[in-house]
Amino acid sequence: MLNQIIKPMLLYPLQPNQIKSWKYNSLKWDGFRALIHYENDKVRAFSRHGTEITSRFPELLNIKLPVKSAILDGECIVFDLNQPKDHPPKYWWDDAMTRFNTKTESGVKRIATTLRAHFPLWDILYLNGKPILEKTFKERREVLKSVVKTSETLSVTPLYDNGHELFQKAKELGLEGVCQYSGDAPMILNGRSEHHVVKVKAYQYITCQIESIRLKGNFGWGLSVNGKYVGVLEFPPSHDEIRAFNQISKQLICGESKGWRYLEPLISCKIKFQCFTKDGKLRSPKFEEFCTPNSVQ
Repeated sequence: MLNQIIKPMLLYPLQPNQIKSWKYNSLKWDGFRALIHYENDKVRAFSRHGTEITSRFPELLNIKLPVKSAILDGECIVFDLNQPKDHPPKYWWDDAMTRFNTKTESGVKRIATTLRAHFPLWDILYLNGKPILEKTFKERREVLKSVVKTSETLSVTPLYDNGHELFQKAKELGLEGVCQYSGDAPMILNGRSEHHVVKVKAYQYITCQIESIRLKGNFGWGLSVNGKYVGVLEFPPSHDEIRAFNQISKQLICGESKGWRYLEPLISCKIKFQCFTKDGKLRSPKFEEFCTPNSVQ
């Protein structure tokens, strides 16, 4: 198990009206899953798909734990050190992906000076030569807290008693959502169960205008908000909605260039999305319905 590719347990997705009354709840970090293998001061790290990412994150090489070996389960998030000093530290999904996709030694060395990786952990799967998957989440958390002390690189994800209140707070702050853990559940690798660990995403909604249509290749509608471009809708609506849109949009064409057809006036629609990206785009926008420009966002 140690220093081998393992597939961790995935989070079972729930809707906001399905939030459980479990007493172990955390914020959902907006980065990517990371499994940290530690053995006698040596570290290897893997993504949840089994990609080794050790060389991409030199921050991990200085880890010292008070045990011989362990496998830590958590997330990689990334802070932009170039933010104004009077602003609180903020992490961006975009920056996490930039770090993940930077692979050359020179590129990693350069980018690590401005985009600092941090690994908030919520579980431990292996300790001193033995898997501890059969222990309950509550028991594993106590082990994790005894092994990991907060540092610039590692921390233990805080837990909160009330999942409903935490979800509302995450929603107010524009965060990704919450994770919920059954305190009595063991860990099951390469699986997903609503009785073990779940996630509830705090999607946001906004009224956008469809300003362009991709002419070739994959489906795409260019979106704007109050005249500002906010990205491309690439998850197509239903066939009926596309058909209705095409009938109307034919009368609104005002030009074409570089594989796109432009519309004027614009057609408004309600969009569901995860969050705004660092450059102000919508992350993973999905069509909800056509609407009037003044619909409540």
